[in-house]
Amino acid sequence: MWITLALLVTLPLLVVSSPLRRRKDERADVDELQIHVLPSGVPKEKQWEEANEDVLPNHLEGVRMQRDGEFNKEFDREAFLGLQKKEFNGVTEDQGQEKLRKIFEVADQDGDMLLSQTELKDWIQNKILEYFRRSHNDNNQRFHEMDANNDRRITWDEYVAQLHVPEGTNRKVLLKAAEFHRPHSRDRDHVGNNTESPNGEERNLHDLSDEEQVASEFLSRDQDTWEMADQNRDGELQEEEFLSFQHPEQNRKTLQGFVSDVIESMDKNNDRLLTLQEYTGLDTPKDQWSKEDEDFFRNREEEFRDMVDSNADGIVDKDEMEAHLDPRSEQHAMNEALHLITMADTNQDKKLSLEEVIDNYEVFVGSPMVNVSRSFHDEF
Repeated sequence: MWITLALLVTLPLLVVSSPLRRRKDERADVDELQIHVLPSGVPKEKQWEEANEDVLPNHLEGVRMQRDGEFNKEFDREAFLGLQKKEFNGVTEDQGQEKLRKIFEVADQDGDMLLSQTELKDWIQNKILEYFRRSHNDNNQRFHEMDANNDRRITWDEYVAQLHVPEGTNRKVLLKAAEFHRPHSRDRDHVGNNTESPNGEERNLHDLSDEEQVASEFLSRDQDTWEMADQNRDGELQEEEFLSFQHPEQNRKTLQGFVSDVIESMDKNNDRLLTLQEYTGLDTPKDQWSKEDEDFFRNREEEFRDMVDSNADGIVDKDEMEAHLDPRSEQHAMNEALHLITMADTNQDKKLSLEEVIDNYEVFVGSPMVNVSRSFHDEF
């Protein structure tokens, strides 16, 4: 499974290896679950992800969820600002407010100094398309950088050659795990089943060392995404297939795989439908909820009711979830427009005035201190 949706539980200096990179039918029993933690408390799998952020970024701009299944905390700002988001890096709040004023005037199509849900929806759709166009342009350059022999296709070996290993890890660990995850080569029902390597030798996941198993979890999501992007199933990616691998939200098949995995990760009774309880996913008794739990439940409940369950029958199916998560769909943009209005509409007229947008600066832009930090990060 290359993506599932997980709820985070804060534990001091202890993080269980995430199931986000593990197929649901491959999950070990609870008593067999390995816990890989660095002395500093950082999970080893996370260290692999961070080491390879420049190869396959976890964060997908303009998409509600990140590649690892976590909610994209930047999505509201990305949907409203598009590529203009960087213009706010390092500016003072006064400068940011002036930029925000100019954006408001462009988005206000009828010039009545109010943003309706339709105007906001149209604006958001255009901003999301900016990310799509840039992704296409960046993909061409990235593809040719990774295509080592210039044969207009990328092999699994060429991809693995670009991956980094965490500091202190022998590269042989990555290479051994990568053989186990060669696209279309596996045939197993669960962890521990034998698979056959290209030279005919049998391989077993339990034969891997602890370090190799962490690398294997890291690679399993990439293998799943690769196989979905590989439309002709030849084990290699041509340029358009590579775009789907880098940006699964841009291809219908990989998007549907994303949606299926999200539903599968929440669906406790395996009926391929989600109830509100399954969608929120909080198993802790309500009287034991923290303030963070209460905020999480309230936000997920509002999202379920107002944005995902489009026919209001109390159940979310695959089509509803796809419409909610597909960045190109009109419903996706309409939902986000409603969400932003709900957060900033002080007088409850279902529209946003310039004053309401400015007063909710952090909703649309973020705090000035955060933007200064982003500016520094972008420079390096």
